[in-house]
Amino acid sequence: MKFIAKEEINKIITKTYSYEFSLEEDILCLIEIIASAKSWWQNFKSSRVFSKDDDIFLFLDNQELTTSRSKKPDARSSWNGNELKELEKTVLIAVNLKPGNHTITLRPNQTPYLKTIAVSKVEEGDKIIYIPTDNNPAQKGEGRPWLSYIILDLFITNLTITARANKNRGDDDDIKLVINEEIQKNENKRAHKYWYWCGKILKGKDKTFSKDVNSQAKQYNFDLYSDEAPRLSKIEIGIKPVNTKRIPTVDDPLWTGDFRDDTEEMLLARAIFGETNGEPHEAKIWVAWSVRNRVAAKAWPDTVAGVILQKGQYDPFKPDNDTFKKIISPLDYKNEGEADRNEWFKCYEIAQKVLTGEIESPTTATHFIGRGANVTRFERITIPKGEFIKQIGGTRFYWSPN
Repeated sequence: MKFIAKEEINKIITKTYSYEFSLEEDILCLIEIIASAKSWWQNFKSSRVFSKDDDIFLFLDNQELTTSRSKKPDARSSWNGNELKELEKTVLIAVNLKPGNHTITLRPNQTPYLKTIAVSKVEEGDKIIYIPTDNNPAQKGEGRPWLSYIILDLFITNLTITARANKNRGDDDDIKLVINEEIQKNENKRAHKYWYWCGKILKGKDKTFSKDVNSQAKQYNFDLYSDEAPRLSKIEIGIKPVNTKRIPTVDDPLWTGDFRDDTEEMLLARAIFGETNGEPHEAKIWVAWSVRNRVAAKAWPDTVAGVILQKGQYDPFKPDNDTFKKIISPLDYKNEGEADRNEWFKCYEIAQKVLTGEIESPTTATHFIGRGANVTRFERITIPKGEFIKQIGGTRFYWSPN
C-alpha cells in the first residue's frame, strides 16, 4: 500500500467538506476516513438547546456511499452520532479510479469531527490488505459502529478478517460482523451468538473470519461493531486481478500513455483528426482509406495499428509535433473549442464506417501531404516512384508502391 494523499484534518465540520485528489493513471485505491459524531443528548448538554445528533453523509465523485439499504435519512449517514456518541469510526472504500480529478465529499449535520483522510494505491495485484494504524484498538464504548468497508465493483474471491478480543473484569471486548446487512453468527455455543469475536472465549487471542465470495457486485459492504475496546489485526480481501488499463472511447478518448491500448477505430480516428482537421469530409475519407490501402499492401504492416504506429510515418503521432497534443486529448477545449469537438466525432464515425466497409473505397491512395508541406521534396525523396492522384482541399493524395 502506497499513500497517494493523506491529510490530518482534526476539526469540526459544519459545512460541506470536499477533499480533492488527482490521479495520473487508472489505480485501485483504498480510501480511509476517520471521523466522530455526537448524540443529540451530548449536543443538548453542551448547548442547553434542543438539537439533533451529529451526522456525516459520504459521497465519492457525487455518488452517495452507505452500507445501509434504509431510505431513512439518518440511517444512511456513514457517521451517526446517536450510535457513535462521540467515538471514532473508520470508513474504508476500495475502488478502481480513472485518471483525473476526484472528490470525496462529506455533508455534515450539526457539528461532527473529521480526523483524517487518506488515499492509498493498492500495489498487490490480487488482494487488498488493510492493517489499521489509527482508531485501533476501538475507543471504549458499548456495541457501536467501529468500521465500515465499502467495495465498489470489484470481483471478490474471498474475505479474511483477523481480530482479537479480551476478557475484562467488567464487560468483555466483543466484535460483531455484518456483511451486506447479515450478521455473522458465532459458532461457539458459549459465546454471544451475534458477536463473532467474543472476549470471554478468546481471552486476548486472535480469531480469523474467512469467507469465500467469488462474485462481483456494484457494491459489497461489511461493518464491524465494537463493544469495549477490541483490536483489529488485519483485513485481507482477495480479488481477481484488475485490468487497470482504460480503453479509450469516442466520448472518453483521453490517451492512456500507450497507443497500443487504443482500438483500431480509435487509432484511425486519431490519425484522421490529426491529419485532416478542418479539411473537407471527402479528404477525411481518403486519409482513412489510404491507411487501409497500406494494410492491404505488402510494403507495410498488415494491421491498422502496425501501419499508423510505424515509426516516422504519421506526424501527429510524434510527441514533438504540435498536433500530438490534439490527438491525445481530442475533446480538450484547449484545442480550438467546439469546432474541434464536432470534428472529432465526425472523424470517429468515418473511422468506424471505413473499417466496417460501410464507406467503400474511393481511392488507391497510400500517401498524402497536407497544407504547407514541400511538395517537390515529398515527390522527389519520399515517393520517387509515386503517382499523384487528386487534391482535396489542402491535401494532396498519391499512390506509391512503398
